[in-house]
Amino acid sequence: MTNQTTASATKTDMDPVTFEVMRHRLWAINDEQAMMAARVSGSPVVYEAFDFNTSILTHDGRALFAGVYILPNAVPVELMVRYVLEKWPLEDIREGDMFSSNDPWSGALHANDTILVSPIFWEGELVAWTGIVMHDSDVGSPVPGSFVVGAQDRFGEAPLVPGIKLVENFKVREDLEELLLRNVRTPELNALNMRARVAALTSAHHRIHDLISHYGRDDFIQCQEEIINYVERVLRQRLREIPDGSWYEQAYMDHDSNENKLYKVCCRLTKHGDSLTVDFRGTAPQVQGSVNCSRAGLEGGCFTSFLTFLCYDLPWSIGAVRNVVEIISDEGTINNAQSPAAVSMGSVMGTWITQDIVGTALSKMLLCHPEYRQEAQACWQPSINGEVVAGLGRNGVPFASVLMDCCGGGGGARTFADGIDSGGFMQSMKSGTPNVETTESRYPVMQVYRRQRIDSAGAGRYRGGVSIEYALLPHKNPVPVEDIIFAHGISQPEGHGLAGGAPSSVGFNLIKRGSDVFEQMKSGVVPNCSDEIGGADQIMEAKDATALEAGDCHICLQTGGGGFGDPLRREPMSVEQDVRRGLVSAESAKSVYGVSIESGIVNEMATKALRSDMRAQRLRQGRSAGKVMDKKAIGGEVLHPVGDTVEAALVNGEQILRCTECNHQLSGYDSDFKHGTLVRELPITATSPINSFGLVDDVLLREFICPGCGTSVAIDVQIKGEEILDEVVFADPDIGRHQKAA
Repeated sequence: MTNQTTASATKTDMDPVTFEVMRHRLWAINDEQAMMAARVSGSPVVYEAFDFNTSILTHDGRALFAGVYILPNAVPVELMVRYVLEKWPLEDIREGDMFSSNDPWSGALHANDTILVSPIFWEGELVAWTGIVMHDSDVGSPVPGSFVVGAQDRFGEAPLVPGIKLVENFKVREDLEELLLRNVRTPELNALNMRARVAALTSAHHRIHDLISHYGRDDFIQCQEEIINYVERVLRQRLREIPDGSWYEQAYMDHDSNENKLYKVCCRLTKHGDSLTVDFRGTAPQVQGSVNCSRAGLEGGCFTSFLTFLCYDLPWSIGAVRNVVEIISDEGTINNAQSPAAVSMGSVMGTWITQDIVGTALSKMLLCHPEYRQEAQACWQPSINGEVVAGLGRNGVPFASVLMDCCGGGGGARTFADGIDSGGFMQSMKSGTPNVETTESRYPVMQVYRRQRIDSAGAGRYRGGVSIEYALLPHKNPVPVEDIIFAHGISQPEGHGLAGGAPSSVGFNLIKRGSDVFEQMKSGVVPNCSDEIGGADQIMEAKDATALEAGDCHICLQTGGGGFGDPLRREPMSVEQDVRRGLVSAESAKSVYGVSIESGIVNEMATKALRSDMRAQRLRQGRSAGKVMDKKAIGGEVLHPVGDTVEAALVNGEQILRCTECNHQLSGYDSDFKHGTLVRELPITATSPINSFGLVDDVLLREFICPGCGTSVAIDVQIKGEEILDEVVFADPDIGRHQKAA
């Protein structure tokens, strides 16, 4: 069917109006195929929580658009197209073909996220591709839901399909469909998802043909190239406006699905001119457990952050961003694992932590520009606190499903506003928590309550968003309900803050064995929080599995978003409002924010005195983080911001970094300002009482303080005894002057 290996444009320029109309048509087509998939699917994970994504690509597999759904899933589509082009002769790729895989070494994030891609032909020429990734509730494995607690390698997980031609002439091959559905626990839902994928790509095929019919083949090809050129051009211009430098971020993966150890994941972001390098060297080796991700997951996490932080008003074109960004990663690490690593949790572990640290490093970079700093955000909920329930339904039919209440984590704080309460995922603006009624009607469970949890957000001048907590127990279940937990940020707080903001709280899973929920309900009382439910407490680990018997109540807390800026700089009236709304406790208002609230009202005089005492205590407790200067840098010319209360300035002919609150000089321009501060070590409970649920003893907070005024300028979550982490080093002592001149 195809006669050419490339689809080249015959025009060198394009009418700008035609370009705008065509690119927006393509954008709409991509979203239309997503909505088609959601309407056809019968899985609440898809049609309510939107756990999928779609993409349109060039003939050679460069992604033009990603949907506003699970963004890391845009990379697998691109990688799968390239896989097909490598494995299939061109003459064997025909109109109406669709190729499928769930293999992380062919492009998938994990086995549940099945990819389907389809070529678009015009008059025998391959001119584009469309693709979709959709989460299946179960794909066969020793553990229901296929997030395999206890796996050592991929042979203990779900079967992997490296790449098959599943559809010919727009029809699913029945023999392959039977093969794929034979060993799964949810064949009906998987079959519906399969048809949803096919329907979505078929619809996109017709819409693209309509577009080419109207504008012609040449304009269609040229539009694709213009989209990539446009995104790349704007992105490079933005980078040129930001000072050259290197920003560092680090986090820990807790629990490998076999034992509760911490594994370091590192990111050094270097910006030079109009290009970026992201270097993950120093990250822990891959483990015998299901938290690893393949290179597809690594790239999925990276490009999620690049698109959301740098391309916020541009087409989400991975093909364009690849031209600007270099990714450096050692093979055989936890976020670039090699087969036969176990990867069934990779999408929400290795991939997600990669997204978090890249996003935080990018935010540190964006803080250094007066305009782009408004795009910086502290870490949103750092992965999901996921729960799979499985067993026999009330009708005696087996079921298995992940509960998407995990979409209710908190958003990261911004430089001008609080994070969004129970705002969901940064990586998916469309994801949402399902209706309680849907969950209760499909599965033999009852949700007792779902509420926003007090003190779950990261404190700061702007706080992070709080997260949701819910309680669930079996109801009218014929057999015990299997309960599988897969979470991150349970042992230590991983929703990191920014520029002196505190991390969000840990998440937790608490089971009240033999709870008194039904007894309370019989007396007319509905419990509204974990403290109101009686029973024997069982704290679950980050990856765990158990059975819920009659009366056993599972209480699950998602994680909130990190804070921005020193909490002692938050407006007292904002703290008062948070206390009134039940988002911050009166105890935390006093101990974390330094706000004295009496009878629900801020005592301004007491608050002023308390905050003064707390800053003085910081100075007394702090020790030198490197070389503390006893020098003020007053006046001069401000070159650019660096953090919330750190800026670059030119003073008496010298470029320096100083505190904006007291003008204390922290360092020279080409040195890391963190080493010119005081540092003190705090228990993780210092920022939230919920952190008492943390499961690792040697994790602490390192707070970095201006030696002149006691303002907090950075907070890191680290293991005791580790060296102080880098923050930022600007590359060229003259770059600040150059930046100001520009």
